[in-house]
Amino acid sequence: MRKGRIRKYLIFMRSGFQTMLAYRGAIILWFIGAIISAVLMGLVWWAIYSFSPDSAIAGYTFPQMLMYVILSAVVGEAIYTDTLGEISDDVKQGLIGMRLMKPINYRMQLGFSAMGSFLARILIIGVPVITVGTIIVVFGFGLEGIQWYNILLFLPACVLSAIMFDTFGFLFGQLAFRTQAMFGVSSMSQIIMSFLSGGIVPIALFPVWAQTALAYTPFPTLVSLPVQIFLGQVGWMDMLIAFAVSIAWILVLNVLAHFAYKSSVKHVVVFGG
Repeated sequence: MRKGRIRKYLIFMRSGFQTMLAYRGAIILWFIGAIISAVLMGLVWWAIYSFSPDSAIAGYTFPQMLMYVILSAVVGEAIYTDTLGEISDDVKQGLIGMRLMKPINYRMQLGFSAMGSFLARILIIGVPVITVGTIIVVFGFGLEGIQWYNILLFLPACVLSAIMFDTFGFLFGQLAFRTQAMFGVSSMSQIIMSFLSGGIVPIALFPVWAQTALAYTPFPTLVSLPVQIFLGQVGWMDMLIAFAVSIAWILVLNVLAHFAYKSSVKHVVVFGG
């Protein structure tokens, strides 16, 4: 019975994957934007390192920082899922009533669909861009320390990041039942998560007190953790602890989202017979 239930939701994962394939042009445009962002940030850091008396800033050499910029841009695009937007559209267009009447779990449907979207993004564009970027930084700028096992561990870290992002999207999406200003909510949440996750600048550049505080939050899981694992900056024990903390946060946030969802559906009113 349980296998049958999982198989039912795997259909939504496949649907999410196929939807991304159907809109390959959009994926390419998104990642072109990520590449442009990485190039611009790389130029900014090149200027900073050129005028810096030190060869390393916050423990990052220029090749490491350049790789960080590439990875953070790709990870940020790959894990992005529009769970929040889908909830908002369902509520705004009045489709939420139909969703709730179907014999499927709305949360599971959105989650599996989001994972399908993530897999399409990371496989179609993410892997090629990271491969080319790594080759350029290693052979063109002398980056050292990249190990094959760091690359392999980078992938499950990205999966945790995608699940975490989707969980945040579902949690924030509950506001759609209470407000029509979801564009502002979406924009604000993305900016906050991008900054606190190390997507704009490495968390190592934050004040010590901010680094300590963020270590107890789920935000580093989104970008900082996968990138640091790829760069070999996380020891084995610290990595295991980080994975355990990330999984714990995912469980906690999903519990909070579950109760928020139960409260939100009470505001749904369906007309018709």
